[in-house]
Amino acid sequence: MKKFPFLVLLMVAMSCATVVPAPAPAQANSVQSALERKVFYQFNPQKADPKNAHPKLSAKRYKGAVIWVTPPEAGKPTIYYLPGSGGNLGTRKRKFPWFVNQGYGLVALAYPGMSGSKGLPSRKTIQNLANSLYRDLPEYVGNGPVIIMGESLGTGVALQIADSKIGRQRPPLGLILQAPYTSLNDLVAAKQPAMVPLFAARNDLWPSKRIIKRVTVPIFIMHGGSDKTVPVSMGRTLFKMSPSPNKLFVTQKAAGHTTIWSTKSLNKMKKWIAALQ
Repeated sequence: MKKFPFLVLLMVAMSCATVVPAPAPAQANSVQSALERKVFYQFNPQKADPKNAHPKLSAKRYKGAVIWVTPPEAGKPTIYYLPGSGGNLGTRKRKFPWFVNQGYGLVALAYPGMSGSKGLPSRKTIQNLANSLYRDLPEYVGNGPVIIMGESLGTGVALQIADSKIGRQRPPLGLILQAPYTSLNDLVAAKQPAMVPLFAARNDLWPSKRIIKRVTVPIFIMHGGSDKTVPVSMGRTLFKMSPSPNKLFVTQKAAGHTTIWSTKSLNKMKKWIAALQ
């Protein structure tokens, strides 16, 4: 989340107040959506070569978006990977080999404006694209089981897929949430309180604390105890709110937002995934 001088925030807040008078999802070309893009989506638009992550990965186009794909080995699930708010798919090149080397399939989505994907990012465009691709995953990896993994920003996207019509018709085998937030509004309040008025009219910014109450599939949450980007308290809150009978919370006191991705956490994740099959 980018920081802005208070005077700039105040000026934007005043302009937004005249454009968005009541709570409602923002349109893609509205002032609110422009503010949303500036604050939440620090995407790198440059394409990256999936072969630099793993030789089995290939890049494909889906409705203008770039996706990295490899099918699973026999009897293994596919990981549907929804990234965080920074960088591009190449930024995650150290993570993807772990999944592929386990024999899992992988479909990693680059949001609009990331890694060469077309379009402008917004909650609506990101979520609609993610839901649509989940529906069409069999075209790329067959009809086997799917585990949805959300990283930071992607945790809210993952939960909403599970709670969507297609997610209920064809439930995922499980959800993996790395550094989840209770809502983007809550994250703004925790990180940049001066910005709260700018998003007071937005009740649609991935309210995961509300969504998770309706999601009963198995859930694995990993969250660094020293995360300075998304407070670990948010991950703990979601874990407590989850009604899933199969849920696991993994943390390490010294781990941060990205360093929770560690051998210790991955070993626990591997065992959890194996128990689902």
